[in-house]
Order: sequence, then structure tokens, then C-alpha cells
Amino acid sequence: MAQALNSTNVAFFRVAFLFTISFFCLKNVNSILENTYFLVLTQAMNLPQLTLSRYNGQLGLFALLFALNGIHDLIPLLENNVGYFQSIVPARLLLFFILTAISYLWESNLYVHNNSVFIYCFAEVWINFLLYNAIREEKNESFKRLNQFMVSEEDIEEPQPFTVKTETTEIIEIINDEENGSDGNEENNNEDDKE
Repeated sequence: MAQALNSTNVAFFRVAFLFTISFFCLKNVNSILENTYFLVLTQAMNLPQLTLSRYNGQLGLFALLFALNGIHDLIPLLENNVGYFQSIVPARLLLFFILTAISYLWESNLYVHNNSVFIYCFAEVWINFLLYNAIREEKNESFKRLNQFMVSEEDIEEPQPFTVKTETTEIIEIINDEENGSDGNEENNNEDDKE
């Protein structure tokens, strides 16, 4: 049964997400930072807004880091390396969950406590949680498939129906000897012979 949220699709979504951030860091980072959804979440969480110049020299480094992070998942994904994702996704989910909590709670440090760090870490938690659930479900399905007990039809013995033994009883007429005389004796002798 094919699912829309299998581990391959979610991993490709994460790679596309990272490449998109990398592209907008080089093109115009303010198209992300001034997005209405981004600003609504910033105000809802009461976070300070990060503003960057379009020509900031650090954006090239950020673009490179996001692109390398995407390539870091793309290569094992193309090789269908399931073991890599089974080991890295839980650790990455825990790491981004801790970073999300730190970026929201550590109000004195504005390097970490801002809308960009919080929203990026929150998006990573969401994507990695979807990826973790998809990987776990596929692992359970493969375990069921590998440990399925198969029996051929020849090995299956159908239960035989119960046989009921019925005993028939023979009804013997008793004839009064006095009335029939010699005929009754002959019949009694014949009956004795049968038994």
C-alpha cells in the first residue's frame, strides 16, 4: 500500500526545504523574513524579529551550510540507505527539539532567541517527526512481512467430521408356543441358529 507520507517523500521534502532556504539566502533573504506567515508566527510567539540586509556577507555562508545539510540527506536517500535514516532521524529530532526550546526560553541571548532560529528549528522538528513516524511504520511493516507464517495448502489438514456409530436393534416377535404348537418351536430353533 503506497502512502503519500512515506519516508522517501518526507526526506525529499526536507532536502527541497533546505535547498529552498539556501536559494533564498543567496537571492533575497527578506522574502522569507518578511513573509506574512513568518511574521504572524513571530508575533504569536512574542519573539524578536530578525532583520538582515540583502547584501550581508554572512548569507553566503548560511546558504552553503543549508545546501550541504540538504546534500547530507540527499546522497543516502538516493542510495536507499534506510539504516542511516533510522539512526540519524531520532537524534536529529531530539537535537532540534532542544534547540527550539532554547530559542524560545533563553530570552537574554538574542543570537538564539529570535524568530528565524525558532521557526527554522520548529520546521525541522515537524519534518523530522513526520520522517520518524514514516520510518517507524515502514520498519513495523517490514518486520510483519518478514515474520509472516506461510503454510502451503497441502500441509493444511481439514478436520474430519465426527462419525456417529448407530447400532440397529432387531425386534423379535415372541410368539406364544401354546397357540402355534409345533410351528413356534421351529421358529424358535431358527432364531437360535441365527444368534
